[in-house]
Amino acid sequence: MARAKTATALSDPRRALILRLVEEKGPITQAQIAKALNMSWGQVQWHLYVLEREGKIRRVTKNGLTYYVSATAPIDFSSGLE
Repeated sequence: MARAKTATALSDPRRALILRLVEEKGPITQAQIAKALNMSWGQVQWHLYVLEREGKIRRVTKNGLTYYVSATAPIDFSSGLE
């Protein structure tokens, strides 16, 4: 568990890429992130966990799907994401 406690949001360049993608394309699913960055689902899951823990992104669930958005971005409720 030491890795989980010491990882920070931007200590890995892949997290910076994910964060930029979420900021530019969000709301976006984990699968969409994995496909866009040619990463495995598990790799993306780990990086999303760290980014969410650090308060850089947040989850929004709609119709059973989890989307990720920038923590600073307002959610457009007219798009149906709540």
